[in-house]
Amino acid sequence: MILVVNPGSSSIKFKLFNEAFEVLVEGLAERIGIDGALTLITNEKKHKFNTEFPDHLAAAETIIEKLRELNIVKNQNEIKSIGLRVVHGGDKIFEPVIIDSRIKKIIEINSKLAPLHNPPALVTIEAFEKTLSHAKLVACFDTAFHQSIKPEKFLYPVPYEWYEKNSVRRYGMHGISYAYIVKKFREVKQLKNNDFNLIIAHLGNGASITSIKNGKSFNTSMGLTPLDGLMMGTRSGEIDPSIIEYISKDSNMDVIEVTSILNKDSGLKGISGISSDMRDITSVMNENTRAKLAVDMYCQRVADFVIKYLNQLEGKIDGLIFTAGIGENSFIIREEIIKKLPMLNIELDSKSNIEQYDECLKISTNKSQYEVFKIRTNEELMICKDVIKLTK
Repeated sequence: MILVVNPGSSSIKFKLFNEAFEVLVEGLAERIGIDGALTLITNEKKHKFNTEFPDHLAAAETIIEKLRELNIVKNQNEIKSIGLRVVHGGDKIFEPVIIDSRIKKIIEINSKLAPLHNPPALVTIEAFEKTLSHAKLVACFDTAFHQSIKPEKFLYPVPYEWYEKNSVRRYGMHGISYAYIVKKFREVKQLKNNDFNLIIAHLGNGASITSIKNGKSFNTSMGLTPLDGLMMGTRSGEIDPSIIEYISKDSNMDVIEVTSILNKDSGLKGISGISSDMRDITSVMNENTRAKLAVDMYCQRVADFVIKYLNQLEGKIDGLIFTAGIGENSFIIREEIIKKLPMLNIELDSKSNIEQYDECLKISTNKSQYEVFKIRTNEELMICKDVIKLTK
């Protein structure tokens, strides 16, 4: 069995797979360090436990204990491998890796670039090292997929010493999701090699867009941190950087306070004044001016990046793909984005755009210059496959 873990600062999200890639159970240990709650879902049955988790180690131990109690796992030694999602590997990690002291040091060093994500990942790794000491641990990094991007695209036009001394560069995120989508597209199209180009819009509460050239990341919108690029649920995306100094002086706030607002109270939430959830905003956009404005701004920025990346790929793409929570599920947002791309001569099939689907569905008509797809991402499955491949 393979346990796939997505750690948070106060939570551990997980799925347990067998070697046939079937999900045996999924769950969430949350409110770690507060009061604790554990939810497990198996065979569509939900099991809830109110258990105190003083730390991630207690949460990890309880997860394994409940898996045994529910007879999902007879013996914890059945869990041979653990795959963990880690956000930031800097520029030293290019692929999934077996976790050892060197890898843990890299995760620790890059905590300054992902302070909300890397520290809990490290704590969770150490918790499972103690709880399942026999298992092989594999780290899958979101930044690894984007290490194929060339310097002219990953460097910022700032003093070069900032890159050399401070590691200031574009790293990109959502790499595990992009790797899955590239693999799924190749399977759907029955391609034997990576001789294809794509533009993939990963639109969730956090959002980014990536261009793919010959099956590899060519450019991506998120930068040094997840704050760069597209407008998101609570993040501003790219802005004039001097806004930070201006607001800091004009509102008597320090840089940390202003940056926090750009991360937590901007984007859809900041413009709409309603919510960071696109479902809440689209439900009132016809009668609420600010909700409509938020949708228009969001879709325009996605469309602008599509045009930018299409130009960099010399107009040669094999598909425009929408994925993640909003990209997969909001037919309104897909429609609005395509409307803002008149030069691409794309015609959406209105039935396919709205239609329910399992994994992948083409949503453009045969009259379109470019094919458009909605594809459901599956980061946990991608991690599971990487773990099996690496540990074998």
